[in-house]
Amino acid sequence: MNLIEINDNNGSPFLLMPEHIVKKKKMGHRIIFVLLKDKKNKILLVKKQSESKKALWEFPCYGIVYAGESAMGTAYKELKKHFYIDNINVKEITTLPYLHDDIYVSASVFLAGPFFGSFQFNPETIADAMFLDKEEFNGLLNYDSEAFDPIITWANRANWLYT
Repeated sequence: MNLIEINDNNGSPFLLMPEHIVKKKKMGHRIIFVLLKDKKNKILLVKKQSESKKALWEFPCYGIVYAGESAMGTAYKELKKHFYIDNINVKEITTLPYLHDDIYVSASVFLAGPFFGSFQFNPETIADAMFLDKEEFNGLLNYDSEAFDPIITWANRANWLYT
């Protein structure tokens, strides 16, 4: 059973709960998003495997920070799980309150890269992936903004994607 730290109104952990109860009761907790860049400063966007909802282009990694884990440790764990990457520079961009699946969470956003290896992804978790430069991304965003997870468009407006 996976335990998750429940956060108080200040974002500090105060209680451990099983994951299924946290999701059912919509309790605040910590999550991570990871942005992956290649050596040409292109960002990776992915569509996850999903039968329950329309697949949107989103950050390559998202994960729940379980009790006893650090946000950075979760970022590395998710990179290894989805892309078999375990040796890359990762730095935290920010941590902020975020409404995710109707739950207010504390979201840490990380930048990983540059990635130099041969790219592969786990087909059990990722349906499609693409690296985009700034012009390609903005062109697709202008063409069909609803194809992107809202946090991607928000991160673009915050100038985090192509720094």
